Amino acid sequence: MDATRLKFIVALKQRNLDVLESMFWAVSDPESPQYQQFKTIEEITAVVAPHKKDHDAVAHWLTRGGATIIKSYGDAIEAHVSVKAAASLFKTTFFSFLHEDGRRIVRSWGDLSIPDELAHLVHMVSGLTEFPVPHYKLKKYTASADPSGTLTVLPGTVYSSYGSPTTYTPTANSSQGVIEFEDQYFSNADLQSFATNSATTIPQVSAAHTIGTNDPTAPGDEAELDIQYIGAVGQSITNWFWIEADPTWLYGFATHFFSTKDVPYVISVSYGWSEGDQCEDGIGASECQQLGVDSAGFVERVNTEFQKIGLRGVSIIVASGDSGANGRTDEYCTSPTLLPDYPAASPYVTSVGATEIHNPVYNLPNTPPACNNQGYACASGGLEAAVSYAQSSFASGGGFSNVAARPSYQNDAVNAYLNSGVALPPASYYNATSRGYPDVAAFGSGILIYDGGLTLVGGTSASSPIWGGIASLLNDYSLGATGKPLGFLNPLLYKIFASTPSAFTDITVGDNKCTEGGCSASCQGYLAAPGWDPVTGLGAPVYPKLLAAIQAMNEKRFGVEPSTI
Repeated sequence: MDATRLKFIVALKQRNLDVLESMFWAVSDPESPQYQQFKTIEEITAVVAPHKKDHDAVAHWLTRGGATIIKSYGDAIEAHVSVKAAASLFKTTFFSFLHEDGRRIVRSWGDLSIPDELAHLVHMVSGLTEFPVPHYKLKKYTASADPSGTLTVLPGTVYSSYGSPTTYTPTANSSQGVIEFEDQYFSNADLQSFATNSATTIPQVSAAHTIGTNDPTAPGDEAELDIQYIGAVGQSITNWFWIEADPTWLYGFATHFFSTKDVPYVISVSYGWSEGDQCEDGIGASECQQLGVDSAGFVERVNTEFQKIGLRGVSIIVASGDSGANGRTDEYCTSPTLLPDYPAASPYVTSVGATEIHNPVYNLPNTPPACNNQGYACASGGLEAAVSYAQSSFASGGGFSNVAARPSYQNDAVNAYLNSGVALPPASYYNATSRGYPDVAAFGSGILIYDGGLTLVGGTSASSPIWGGIASLLNDYSLGATGKPLGFLNPLLYKIFASTPSAFTDITVGDNKCTEGGCSASCQGYLAAPGWDPVTGLGAPVYPKLLAAIQAMNEKRFGVEPSTI
């Protein structure tokens, strides 16, 4: 084991975070003179990176201790080192851990330390102690043998319900991608089988747009769902697939993504873990506290990385979670507080909750081949409600962050909910002054995918790529009209809601009091209600009205028809 090489990232203390924050909001607020004036990797790094002498002092300590530097990111250093050298560098002990599925991983167990003279330069170290975070476990539904079939959602349902185009020719270089962790791979062959069965057109993902090592012979249902639905909704837009193999979790992903020159403009992330347990290794011991950073500190650092990504003009779409307001680490609702999911609770991402269909309508204009198979009753629409455990076997994640303050873009919408008289959990269970999530919602129950064959799944993991596809279509318009992507979406979405609430289908039925494990009297949560709520956010998209609102905004900004910009 001593010769095993470990890869890790040293996060250096950053500077000028107040300047970074101001820059981020300036390019993200449609009413700002700097709206869409995005920055380059180099410009952003120059703001936050420590002084060169401080960076070099840490780099020298690493190389002197036997580490090989893979890359410097300015405000972070990625390196690899043998287990023996790592034990000496960080004054710790490493062990080999065996997962029940046969995977083996080497990780530190016990205190980590760095030299006193460098302690003020290092924020945290990622990659030596973390264990892989599991993705949201998709719900599986069995197609009914009854000739009437099982309620099924497929791309045609999205087109019919949300008004997005059934066929689309991009006008600009719009792009979209899905982010995967663990061993979640996809198959281009399955992607094309899905397109055929759902009567849509989805471009294959090229090798150039596959980041990380993909194994198409061992596709995972999560990855298949993600790429199939972002591709089907974001019609004919260039698709990317990014798999983050190193178990450095969100910090490692965000660091790698930000520093990569060519990346998709919209990304969908269907992973999450309790905001308060980001530093838990899954066995019970805290890892990043060893260097003076707790879970809140880890979240704050990743939030900074999300700001950096947003400053580049990238939209981050995130699933809100599948265990209601109680959270996926409290399946049986024994905690005296609600446990928000992260990254869904970040104020720098667009968080997406899940809906199900009540009173379904079966009137698709063109019946896809999949709908001719016995067992699938393909809906064209119906009444959207928040997913319920009774119908969907999970509850949509939502609530309030315990780390991030409420951003100004959602003040009016959140206050309207809190002051509406709706029944709320006990005040001690949540922080009403914090960031509320989700921001929006989309279908997440009875979703048809192709994973070696047709199957039905569910989860906010479906809702996120559906919204990702909608965002990519809006982005394509913006790129063609102004030459700029939309970037971080939330200030724009909340402004559209304030002026044109009909741009969203308001979801007023349902709650998120259950978890993936079921419902019990001890579970708390929130009710869907008119306007924004911590179950389904602002609601589901009405694509034509969203597009029209953005077109009108551009005409007001530039004083000319958008098509002439």
